[in-house]
Amino acid sequence: MFWGSFSFSVVASLPPVEGMMNLCKYIDLIERKAVPDMKKAFNDGGGKFQDLVPCLSSEKMKTIFRKQN
Repeated sequence: MFWGSFSFSVVASLPPVEGMMNLCKYIDLIERKAVPDMKKAFNDGGGKFQDLVPCLSSEKMKTIFRKQN
């Protein structure tokens, strides 16, 4: 499986995900790929992250998102 992201102006990295996605893999993916991609695409901080993955509602993920703005 691959996880990808895009915006109106940028197609970001397409990292592979081995096995089933879980919270630990998702956190690693967000910190390693999504955050840097978002900072590169929206260096003014204006971007919004949206994903429909159920693990996003966990308190751990909410803390990570708050920390990264």
